[in-house]
Amino acid sequence: MLIGTRVLYPEEVDYWDADLLQISVYRGMNGSLEYMRKCARACKDAGIRYVIHPVKYSLLQNDMFGELMEMAELADLALIMHDERSPEGGRLEGKSMDVFTESLSRLKAVAQVSIENSADTGDAGWFWENFADSVTLDIGHVESSGLNSLEFVTALDHSVINKIRFVHIHRNNGLRGGITDHWPLTPHCREVLALRELVRIKPDVSVILELNEIESIVESLNILRNIRQGTAAY
Repeated sequence: MLIGTRVLYPEEVDYWDADLLQISVYRGMNGSLEYMRKCARACKDAGIRYVIHPVKYSLLQNDMFGELMEMAELADLALIMHDERSPEGGRLEGKSMDVFTESLSRLKAVAQVSIENSADTGDAGWFWENFADSVTLDIGHVESSGLNSLEFVTALDHSVINKIRFVHIHRNNGLRGGITDHWPLTPHCREVLALRELVRIKPDVSVILELNEIESIVESLNILRNIRQGTAAY
């Protein structure tokens, strides 16, 4: 089990004691692409492995593909993409499936692409089966979608478990800032229990912390280290 956290700015790269970093790129944020380039360069200079994670990007939108291709070309371990729904809100099918599949294939030609549950966690199994060679399981999104993350992990099919390479972890704890998740972890929260179960089944995953409260990252990283060591305090 490798442990990491996300960064947005190059000065953060040397700050966290982590095994790997996630460079998150938010579409619409001023300077986001340049920050991404500098973060990738800083990770390489520091010898830190990293993934790149576009947020609010869609493979169904042609005007976004050039930026996604640049991220894929700069990605180290993987490019983590969100799952998607059709413009009508259902499963991808017909033209939307064709566009998504073609764009995904072009990204896979230059980087490993890992698919994260985001748009519809309740239907993530179908999406992973049809589109994912590599899976990023977002445990926080499981909870924010109204599902029990421990039950979700326990019920995962072995074909999905075999694909899981990365895990996003954060706690669902009530609305603030327009979302209910991305809160700091606690030793007893259900997300941590779900992660414990997943690591028991598949110990070689890379776990990436995604918190909004930067001041709580160290404490939450320590909870993850306790899981890895098998000595979490109860």
